[in-house]
Amino acid sequence: MWRNELFDCFVELLAVQWFVRSSPGTPWLNTWLRSLGARIGRGVWIETHWLPESDLVHVDAGASVNRGCVLQTHLFHDRLMRLDHVRIADGATLGPNSIALPGSTVGIATTVGPVSLVMRGEDLPGRSRWLGNPVRTWDQSR
Repeated sequence: MWRNELFDCFVELLAVQWFVRSSPGTPWLNTWLRSLGARIGRGVWIETHWLPESDLVHVDAGASVNRGCVLQTHLFHDRLMRLDHVRIADGATLGPNSIALPGSTVGIATTVGPVSLVMRGEDLPGRSRWLGNPVRTWDQSR
């Protein structure tokens, strides 16, 4: 666990201050996240650095992860740190300031609206729209 904290200090105190703030949505940010172990496909738009255990993050081709999003790969449950993968599939969008918890998958061409929470272990089906905390189907008729 101390290595996780050391890594967070590096990211927050050095990388964010000197590099990340000036590079959201650029290929440079994708390259940097890949160097930390994140699996990021071609044509991905990422505007966040909050990938706590980046080696557990999969963002597939053409996906978008907007500003302020957190791809949370760990949770503390009963004083134990539990880790799991987070996957954003091809062409999916995670709206601004949204959070995806460990074990969650956002399906192909799925949209998660702004300020939404994808719960732990949740698998959102492809070509659907979700919104809220926790996410529910996005009803267009309202």
